[in-house]
Amino acid sequence: MKDDMILLHEIERYLTGEMSQAESIAFDELRRTNPLIDQQVAEHRLLLDQLESYGQRKSLQLKMNRIHEKLNIPVLTEQAEAENQKAKRLKIRRRTITNLAAAACIALVTSLSTIAVMQHDAKRKSTAQYEDVRRVLNNIQRSQNALINDINNKKRAPLNPGTYGGTGFAVSGNGYIVTNYHVVAGADSVYVQNNKGEAYKAVNIFEDISSDLAVLKIADSTFKSQPLPYSLKSQGLKLGEEVFTMGYPRDEIVYGKGYISAKTGFNGDTTAYQVSIPVNPGNSGAPLLDSRGDIVGIVTGKQTTSDGIAFAVKSAHLKRLLEEMPKDKQIKKDQLHKNHLDGLNRVDQIKKLEDFVYMIKVYN
Repeated sequence: MKDDMILLHEIERYLTGEMSQAESIAFDELRRTNPLIDQQVAEHRLLLDQLESYGQRKSLQLKMNRIHEKLNIPVLTEQAEAENQKAKRLKIRRRTITNLAAAACIALVTSLSTIAVMQHDAKRKSTAQYEDVRRVLNNIQRSQNALINDINNKKRAPLNPGTYGGTGFAVSGNGYIVTNYHVVAGADSVYVQNNKGEAYKAVNIFEDISSDLAVLKIADSTFKSQPLPYSLKSQGLKLGEEVFTMGYPRDEIVYGKGYISAKTGFNGDTTAYQVSIPVNPGNSGAPLLDSRGDIVGIVTGKQTTSDGIAFAVKSAHLKRLLEEMPKDKQIKKDQLHKNHLDGLNRVDQIKKLEDFVYMIKVYN
């Protein structure tokens, strides 16, 4: 124990610079040859450094306390200062958590509001994408030929051009005509006019609002029946298959050509096709035909956000509709004919079809 105390005393003299030069040289040699003593010297130096650092810190705190006393600022002990820092950190943490919670709530409300607005906007846009293509006759000046026909032909519609117009086509040789329901909805009277300008009174005998189809019957004794040159094709078409239509967006029949762009209609309607074909007001109810001249669909409307995209109810659905009609109104089987247009070029097909496509004029 005595030797340890002597050694500690010598180490302290060595570290504090109290040894003479000769003693310091001898002690350096001792440290070099004795690792245990060298380790004790390092530990003692560390202890002295810590004590010095603590002393400096206490001295600084004492000076600060004196300054606080002069400024009448309460003196904080080390414990009080630590508690004060802890309280500040806790306050900052609570404030941070509160801000984060508020931000999360705002983000949630904003997200829900955005989703609701987007859904409403998407629904509104989706509704606006589809537009029927009936023709407003009051806003269209009639052609000179039509006025001459009104004067010279006893088979004519009223001089008033009507309220709405569309297209229809014969589904039998004895005066049954199909068009869109939205064309004749709410009509007081309906007239159908052929490509020669001859007009006939017609009555609505059957309708299917869900598929937007209506069946008219010519109620005029002067109408002469004639066999149809085409048939209804119930088999589905393939994507890209060529189709064409004939309708009355004007006072004369207009031909349009296109292709099947989707096997379903607006919003995935399986009873209709999407067709890449130009349609305009007046094309509602126009027949859609394949390259052989068979009826494959009925034009019902178009997509307003894109040019050249139309929709047509499939003829298979029309065929089922005709079979579901009341027995006293059903088309007789001998009035349903086979296709006589297959093999003809398009010009000849159109020439034979013109007599069976009608302008629909609605008065209400």
